[in-house]
Amino acid sequence: MMRRVVVGAAVAALLGGCGAPVPQAGKVDSPQASKVDARVTVNADQAGLAVNPAVTRGYNFGNWMAMVDHGEALALTPAASLRFPGGNIGDEQDMDAATLDAFRSLLTLVKGSPELVIQTRVFAGRVDRVPANRPEDAASAVRMARERGLKVRHWEIGNEPDLYAVTRGDKSWTPERYCEVFRAQAKAVKAVDPQIKVVGPAVSGIHAAPMRFLERFVELCGDVVDVVSYHIYPTEGDGSEDAALGSVAQVDATLRSVRDTLRDPRRNPLGHTRELPIAVTEYGLSWKTDRPRFLSDMPAGLWTAETALRLARQGVDMAHYFAYQGTGFHGLLDNAGVPRPTYYAFRLLNGLEGRFVQAESSNARLWSHAVRDGNTLQVLLLNTQTAPLRVALDVAGWQPQQVKYFDAAIVEGEADFGTLPANRELTLPARSMAVVKLQRAP
Repeated sequence: MMRRVVVGAAVAALLGGCGAPVPQAGKVDSPQASKVDARVTVNADQAGLAVNPAVTRGYNFGNWMAMVDHGEALALTPAASLRFPGGNIGDEQDMDAATLDAFRSLLTLVKGSPELVIQTRVFAGRVDRVPANRPEDAASAVRMARERGLKVRHWEIGNEPDLYAVTRGDKSWTPERYCEVFRAQAKAVKAVDPQIKVVGPAVSGIHAAPMRFLERFVELCGDVVDVVSYHIYPTEGDGSEDAALGSVAQVDATLRSVRDTLRDPRRNPLGHTRELPIAVTEYGLSWKTDRPRFLSDMPAGLWTAETALRLARQGVDMAHYFAYQGTGFHGLLDNAGVPRPTYYAFRLLNGLEGRFVQAESSNARLWSHAVRDGNTLQVLLLNTQTAPLRVALDVAGWQPQQVKYFDAAIVEGEADFGTLPANRELTLPARSMAVVKLQRAP
């Protein structure tokens, strides 16, 4: 992620839980009871992949984040994976002792015992001193991290190298040059620890130019990269809300395309026989840090949750939302601790355990997912419409126990999650996300 502007507001952080509502006595609980706008059919016996918390609870993290002030609120969205330092900071500052000391200190305030991904420095960046971007500097960072007790399995080589020639004005940064640097740094860090997984190329988005850079990198370095990474930023905070929400289809299309590239002997001549994991090490509905639209509104909250769920359901190795806290209009909480829709969304995702099972919605404006853990089933419903949506759940053999949700009014009031009657037929508020918890019927 490029360009950073820090803003804030003065409101207290959101805390608190949600109790299960009691179904109304005598209420008809049948999907056929009345006309509905959408029907969600769940096959709880058709299991898919296990929920990967490194995808549903992964974030970009930086030493500028106010964990001392907001650690308690963020404990409700505990991190399972952290990428450090978030965005292009890694190409502005060395991964030196002071940086790692500050990171280690802040980690003590992060709940969730997250896995760590650390960037090495690649671009020269600042000119006031010689940059620590040589292979031996990457190796030194690995040793310093180990000395500080930081367990770092994944090291990502640089950040958004496709932009070095564009926003940084250095035309010498081609995929060929980046691959040479990648090979040299990968060799250096693995000489220190052979178990390290090297990650890249961390291109800036899923548009044509960064994807061409990624494809050329795979062609040249498919034999040395351990995890192929890219970023997802479909908008610049402009355009219609419907188009922004519809861009979630690009998440699926890009993942298919990258996987096809990795398996193609022509496009990946050196590594097509390897089963390479894929990581999305930055994602957000917009990359414009200084523009609130599509970062701190309901379309952002819904798109972000849906993106995390799609990536997890399709077996991405790890994913990191941009960002955990206080990075302009990015972040689950702003600098004053004001919660954003993405904060509520990740709080709901935090409760997911088990395996994805088949869930199909009859209405394209209603996104649906289901996760089963033994005799507990959770159905996630995301209403992208600007009007309420009456939904029927076809979940034979399962009894609803609790429904909690959030919408724009709840976020704006910094309130707790709302509740709906625990029935198989429910009305979702406009632009809302809900989780229905069900138990296997006796």
